[in-house]
Amino acid sequence: MNEGTSVLLGLEDEFTVLQLERIDADTVRVVIEVIDPEGACPECGVLTSRIKERPLVRVKDLPASGQRTDLWWLKRRLVCREPDCGTATFTQQSRAVPARSRLTTRLREKIGSAIASGNRAVSEVASEYQVAWSTAHRALIALANQWLPEPEPTRVLGIDETRARSVRWVLEEAGWTRSNPWMTSFVNADPTLPGHLLGLTPGRSGACVIDWLALQTPAFRAGIDLVVIDPSAPYAGGIRTALPDARIAVDKWHLVA
Repeated sequence: MNEGTSVLLGLEDEFTVLQLERIDADTVRVVIEVIDPEGACPECGVLTSRIKERPLVRVKDLPASGQRTDLWWLKRRLVCREPDCGTATFTQQSRAVPARSRLTTRLREKIGSAIASGNRAVSEVASEYQVAWSTAHRALIALANQWLPEPEPTRVLGIDETRARSVRWVLEEAGWTRSNPWMTSFVNADPTLPGHLLGLTPGRSGACVIDWLALQTPAFRAGIDLVVIDPSAPYAGGIRTALPDARIAVDKWHLVA
């Protein structure tokens, strides 16, 4: 395929276009492959170009020249050449399509920006780009994490859950998945300071607490003396794992109720 095609599609940095064909008046099918034939084993770092298989993986991407793109990645599964390595095979990765993602980075950023900057409903943007509500919501959260400043240190951390919408089943490319639209909020609960939001993360489990706190600096975690929650065993378990030296308190409303 002519290199100019890759340039027009904005893929010239990592990919080459192997095939381009029109599906209908509004859709073009594009088959791409990583330019570099080699890949480094994620376990031992040894370079290899030995191919085990090249499955076609469908990836959602932005429209091109006003046309919907049916994008397919001919993805190499490489064989590690190091006999002592525990990783027998691995797939090539790219910056444009993160690991375990079926959306390009530029599409994910576009979806997040459309929701945040346009003050539009998540469902509206998800419908426009033909992705699941949960996918569009994750794109918004990922972009918001880049925009928001680092949370300021606090002595008292408040953790609570918020329901974004009702539970429903959504159809994604992998099949039907359960959308559980709970979010966990982290607030500055120091009574001597004005309370405000420090961060948000999808879900309402102990793992949500552990993952969010792991993203913060060691100084931020070390400065927390007290964590205020409702009577949630998962939250308490996450706090004990991530902040073993912090005390846990139940807020007065739930205690009285």
